[in-house]
Amino acid sequence: MKKKLRIIVGVVVILTVLYASTLLQTKKADREFDIFNSAQLSGRIIKIDRYSRASNFILDNNPEEFGFYPYTDKNLNNGEIFSRIAKVGDSVYKPAFSDTLALIRAEGTYLYTFQKKSDWL
Repeated sequence: MKKKLRIIVGVVVILTVLYASTLLQTKKADREFDIFNSAQLSGRIIKIDRYSRASNFILDNNPEEFGFYPYTDKNLNNGEIFSRIAKVGDSVYKPAFSDTLALIRAEGTYLYTFQKKSDWL
């Protein structure tokens, strides 16, 4: 009987930890999206990283690291993956609350729409 109780308590603890970590991650993603979405971005990339599916970058005129989940599209960006073609020195432009980010490179401009909170549901 004690063994069954330990197993039940262990399962409850594991499920609670999983739920709490998922909730914290969702809140963190919500905060990061709100910061990115409300930001007016216009500057040159000085750092770029890729985490999972997210593309993260820092601009020369803003110390904040911005992260977003860009979509590839044949018409907007020739199906090019943002984190693979964006380089240090390229420019980024996005008005506040715009649904499109422009990556401006020497060979042309690539437009990226991105995942929004409503897409997460």
